[in-house]
Amino acid sequence: MTTSYIDINSPTTSQLNALAYAPMPFAWLSFLSSSYMIYFLLCKHHQRLHRLYHRLVLSMNIALVPLSLMYAWSTLAVPEGTIGYVGASGNVNTCTAQGFISLVFSLAVPTYYGAFVLQAFMGIKNNFNEQKYVWIEKWIHMAAYLIPSAYAIIIAATNNFNPNGSGCWYAKWPKGCDNSNPDAPQCRGDDIDLIMYIIGFTQIFLYFIFPPVVISSMYCWIRRIRKEAATKSCNGGMLAVRETARREMMQSIYRQISIYLGSFWAIWVPGLISNVYTILTADMLYNLQIFCNCIFAFQGFVFTMVYFVLQTIGRPKTDIQPIESQVRTTNITTMSSTSGCRSQQRLTVSDIRLNAKRKAEIEDAAAAEDDDLLAESYCFNIFDGTPDEASPWAQFIDPDSDNEDDDEDKETPDEEQGGMRTGSPS
Repeated sequence: MTTSYIDINSPTTSQLNALAYAPMPFAWLSFLSSSYMIYFLLCKHHQRLHRLYHRLVLSMNIALVPLSLMYAWSTLAVPEGTIGYVGASGNVNTCTAQGFISLVFSLAVPTYYGAFVLQAFMGIKNNFNEQKYVWIEKWIHMAAYLIPSAYAIIIAATNNFNPNGSGCWYAKWPKGCDNSNPDAPQCRGDDIDLIMYIIGFTQIFLYFIFPPVVISSMYCWIRRIRKEAATKSCNGGMLAVRETARREMMQSIYRQISIYLGSFWAIWVPGLISNVYTILTADMLYNLQIFCNCIFAFQGFVFTMVYFVLQTIGRPKTDIQPIESQVRTTNITTMSSTSGCRSQQRLTVSDIRLNAKRKAEIEDAAAAEDDDLLAESYCFNIFDGTPDEASPWAQFIDPDSDNEDDDEDKETPDEEQGGMRTGSPS
């Protein structure tokens, strides 16, 4: 079975030049951004690689480097003399090489980016204890390279890497080839409808199905945990504080998810629209295609910015004391703005002075910490949460800890709380 090449409207000279050269500066900026991320994680902050999230970020940027170079190569890899390609100066081998590398890494990058949300969900479910879910790492790497490589080998073996778009990509026919003259020198390639449909579904799954499904599951799970914990927030002052922190945590999750999906879809949705339009109308919106090529080539820079933004917005605004000092402060007057429950206790002058001294010591200790350690200690980043089970955020996620603290308050000897229960300010 053979299918003729779709005869689309001819682009203008300006559009042809833009298809060839417009993505190049964005590709080089993406290349530099991904190279910096590799240097940042391997040399400047190599200790972060003890965490799964940062290892996945490193792997994604390693895949982005050759992908950016393929966009920078642009039409230079297209066989010389190919109709409709400005600057074409390659041959069949360079075209096949560009198409092969582009396909493998263009599927590997979204696989890693989509895996961020999977490890985030696994992390939150396990209080960021990576020993319980680190096994997913090898499967992520295998999915990122084995499946795309299998696709690329099949397409290369059937001679179906041909000029397409702004360079070489998988295509059934190169331009200028049709059924009327299938033996022309420029004609090569077999009917690969099935493999094209499979690759298309794989891309749609990676971009638009897998991430939102996992994110929805994660968001609903945390929301259910918060509702369960909210029913216990009347049992004591610290529980009310935790409810406030849980509310803030949900807002932080919403912001992080919005940035994650927004950046991901902003890159791929325009390309999806362009491809659907071409399939339905047998025409091409060249200006939209030029824009899509530039956005695709720019993704290394975009993902670098997302990485640093997500590292900063996970810090809570609520002033949360370390776990070891929370039990001592559960008897201080506290009101929850959401539950309306109130627990009032009376403090002595010595209690006030002791609390002030303890607060100053805590502030001094926090100021002396390194920025990275401080960020990890008081951070709820859904992709890179604190692995320490004694972390305040780990306690807020687990509603069972509310019962534990409530039991501890009930079992506190009267002589330890006597001054706070019966004393009066002098």
